[in-house]
Amino acid sequence: MLARHAFLISLGICILAAAAETILAGKQPMKFLATLRQPHFAPPLWLWTIIGVFYYLICFFVLVRLLHVEPGNMLRPVAIALILALLATNAFFNYVLFRMRNLFASLGVFVTYDFIAIALTTALLLLDKAAALVFIAYPVYLIFANCWGYQLWRLNQPTQEKIRA
Repeated sequence: MLARHAFLISLGICILAAAAETILAGKQPMKFLATLRQPHFAPPLWLWTIIGVFYYLICFFVLVRLLHVEPGNMLRPVAIALILALLATNAFFNYVLFRMRNLFASLGVFVTYDFIAIALTTALLLLDKAAALVFIAYPVYLIFANCWGYQLWRLNQPTQEKIRA
């Protein structure tokens, strides 16, 4: 594939994924997040946007690299499907957390997301070391994100008084 085509296709996929994430999150997701009790190690709200930008830069780089892998390689479509699944699951997570406001269900989405990220990491290690080297930062970040999500759920469980009311 021509470098220009890989660049444009990857850019288009990332823009569509970011748009889906934004639409599925609903109106003012950060406002909702600000209403929740946060773990002591939670980053400030503005930092989540920067984390999101880095996420899409990583996905963009990996997609460009995957589109340059020899089309005959049987692992290539698997890795492409995994990164597309990762992007779609990320958008769905935003729906569950911000639109449904279901912290417990968001933990379930996290588990699915983690398995996809691990599978993608494995595929990239076998397929493209440069893409794997860049992507590996994301599963490392997910350790933090999972701890944050679990603590967010624990800190914001309804109290017995709220349940009785």
